[in-house]
Amino acid sequence: MTTKDKKKDHDPSLDHSLLVREQLIQHINTRDGWISFEEFIDFVMYKPGLGYYSAGAEKIGHSGDFTTAPEISKLFGMALANQITPILDHYQNPSIIEIGAGTGKLAFDIMTQLNDYQVNFDRYYILELSADLKQRQQSLLSHLPAKTLNKIVWLDSIPMDSIDGVIIANEVIDALPFTRFKTQNGQVYELGISFEDNQLIEQPRLADEMLSNTVASIAKEIGMRFHDGYTSEIRINFGNWFRTIESMLSSGSMFFVDYGYSRQEYYDEERTNGSMICHYKNVAHENPLSNLGIQDISASVDFSLLADVAFQQNIEVGFFTSQSDFLINAEILGVIESVIDEGLKMRLTQEVKQLLLPNQMGEIFKCMLLNKNINPDNFDGIKDLRHTL
Repeated sequence: MTTKDKKKDHDPSLDHSLLVREQLIQHINTRDGWISFEEFIDFVMYKPGLGYYSAGAEKIGHSGDFTTAPEISKLFGMALANQITPILDHYQNPSIIEIGAGTGKLAFDIMTQLNDYQVNFDRYYILELSADLKQRQQSLLSHLPAKTLNKIVWLDSIPMDSIDGVIIANEVIDALPFTRFKTQNGQVYELGISFEDNQLIEQPRLADEMLSNTVASIAKEIGMRFHDGYTSEIRINFGNWFRTIESMLSSGSMFFVDYGYSRQEYYDEERTNGSMICHYKNVAHENPLSNLGIQDISASVDFSLLADVAFQQNIEVGFFTSQSDFLINAEILGVIESVIDEGLKMRLTQEVKQLLLPNQMGEIFKCMLLNKNINPDNFDGIKDLRHTL
């Protein structure tokens, strides 16, 4: 291979990963040689200029690291638009806030459907911390009609004024930093990241009182004793994040769609290594110390935790269901039946299988509706799993 060929085949993202590794090691050294897993995630995923969500690599879609439901089919956004329409109709000047809008595909499909239905909405806010994702969103959404495009407002921080309407968070919570813990000899250890013999390593430390008490409380609630070596995740600071999000809503509903479980399932004794997962170029693996800054790292959502923090804020859990039942209730199958073109109908049928089938996204992904100062009545037919929380 010639030098020219080597340059052509060289992946610049690997240079970025080496830079992230170098900076991370320096950071660990400033922390006496050990950082918590939560701090590690915050560094490699969100640190400006270095982290996965602030660097420029393509993340979402078939040429990225993972694929989300809106990328699979426009039917997902259409279905969500069907579900939020009756809520928007409660208000004279409702707005929508989408947290972390990815490529902008979900926003595009929702607004297109709302326009087709002539549903009134005042603003579509997008809270986006990733500069390169914001650019992708702006490029895609520029194809909307000017009247609709003018309703879009990008936010890089929490707005001062709250809205009436809807908040949407699709695959957001799984990307939030999390703590990893392990139990051994009846004690709880917090897993962190250290550096030894020129290698980044996972290293446990005896957990502080807050983490130990939280793990003990979970074990008591679900009626099990975590055996030696049991490893899992918990989002200790999740309540702070949620209070920030719900403060943006004066009255209306919040839709959270993500992969996850009820607490009883989340901490099942057979799930011995937790639910952390990494995605690099659409390949899933469990090594967070590889591909630093150029791979996605996430963990499943404890939907019982989401329900708990909502309850603490006097916010009602409207329903908790599978993505499959949520989309079927939104009449996603009826959309396909109405299509006349047989080629298009076949393509949409294949797409909807990925969204609905249990071994695809149908049962793995869940949807939770939270209501604040509103009681929508258009979800009576949905298969509700709140009893599992």
